Amino acid sequence: MSEEFIPTLTHATERDIDLLLVEELHVTLAFVAWMAQRAGLPDDISTATVLHSKRRTRNRREIDIFVEAISQSGQTLALLIENKLDASEQPDQAESYREELEALADRFATGATILVCPLAYRQQHSEFAAKFDCVIPYEDLADWFRERADQGQDSVRMRFRASIIDQAITKARRGYTPVPNEVIGGFNARYVELLEALAPGIFPGPSMLREANPDESVSMIFDARRSLAFLPDELRPSRFAHEFGRGQDTRANYVAVVFPGWGRALPMIRERLERDTAGLNVTFATKPATKARPRPGLVMAWPSPAVDNQGDFEAQRGLMEQGIMVALEVQAWLRTNQPVLHQWKSMVDAVIEKL
Repeated sequence: MSEEFIPTLTHATERDIDLLLVEELHVTLAFVAWMAQRAGLPDDISTATVLHSKRRTRNRREIDIFVEAISQSGQTLALLIENKLDASEQPDQAESYREELEALADRFATGATILVCPLAYRQQHSEFAAKFDCVIPYEDLADWFRERADQGQDSVRMRFRASIIDQAITKARRGYTPVPNEVIGGFNARYVELLEALAPGIFPGPSMLREANPDESVSMIFDARRSLAFLPDELRPSRFAHEFGRGQDTRANYVAVVFPGWGRALPMIRERLERDTAGLNVTFATKPATKARPRPGLVMAWPSPAVDNQGDFEAQRGLMEQGIMVALEVQAWLRTNQPVLHQWKSMVDAVIEKL
């Protein structure tokens, strides 16, 4: 048998990639170090323990892959890894990874949440991917294995691993082709028409205009630069969106703007923000700062009705009209309160300078 012959599976599944990652993390410290480095953590790994489908500390859900590592200086690290081939996200899945990492803060000096997925998955589920500290594409994993094969490091095994990941990326053996979801795509198109009729000064972003893939985001992400062009660059939010909440009152249902880099100042300026917006029924929130995302944004949200983008459009037209009216309210508030925004920006800069 030729040394170059590499037997292949009939197809590669998400479980196959799970087990491949677990084995490599278990036997190769250099692989642990590489993943830690990608997440912005120390990469001088001396020891590592790997667990598959680890039960979370505070609920019954599981972490796909959990790595406990110790650096050469004795620093403890936690890597919480979610592997996605093509399955849709579970409700609040990324948020629960973050909560678990926070629950482990007293045991580990540092840590990160990592999403491992094909590049196509990251593009199709960009909002979900953005909730993790780090995204490592399957394509980079395959390159990692190929580089070691080229260096003569157990070359047959490394090429085999790269080939398995390639199968998962292309999905060629399963004949998988993403099919636009006509229900969601049609819903989005009609929303864009309604937006143009009610609020021509709020412009749809690219994700609102393309064909909707399966399990597409439930956010209508407006073009913030065009819709908020009256604001100077230093005050303009990086995101302006109508969040549908999948039709569930318990999920995020609001119109929100995100001020980039302002998040770390929130604990120190929250009282002032709430005083300046008294009577508006708005909320302020941010994500924890991490090494991969050291300057999180500040989210300012106005509540809006829950909408199901896989439900009947006409039955929910009134709810969407209310949401678009909220978006107009947000736009108008930002336009007329630029002096307040300048004051907030000055406070943020002063706080962050001291951190």
